Amino acid sequence: MPHRKKTTRVAALVLVLASAALGASACSSSAPAQSAKTTSCTDFATLIAAAISGNNGATDQATTLKNGQALAQSLTQEAAAATDPNAKTAMAAFAADYTSLVAAIGKADAGDKAAAADVTTISAKVTTDSASVKSVCGN
Repeated sequence: MPHRKKTTRVAALVLVLASAALGASACSSSAPAQSAKTTSCTDFATLIAAAISGNNGATDQATTLKNGQALAQSLTQEAAAATDPNAKTAMAAFAADYTSLVAAIGKADAGDKAAAADVTTISAKVTTDSASVKSVCGN
């Protein structure tokens, strides 16, 4: 079965990731001994950066959505493993809203008009969550 090209919504998913990653790498520290928060922030930023890199070559929406679902699961697991309470809270909110965004995009691409309307709202939440992660992580 031929793959459909990326839709605008799926391309937006990649852009949301890029937005989230901007500055997230500032969570990393050049100090040899990293705090628990720095380690969590670095791991979270690394997952996002790897997802962006992995999606750069994806030309169809099925692959991009599959990658988004895998990232959502990884972000949820990383947030749960964070030991700094502020980082954990910010990362968990980002992961939950990103998971909702991926699901809404999948439903919208399948023709669900209500989900299509939700994509914009959820995207804004992910952007806000991204700012919170950046703030907690020292950006």
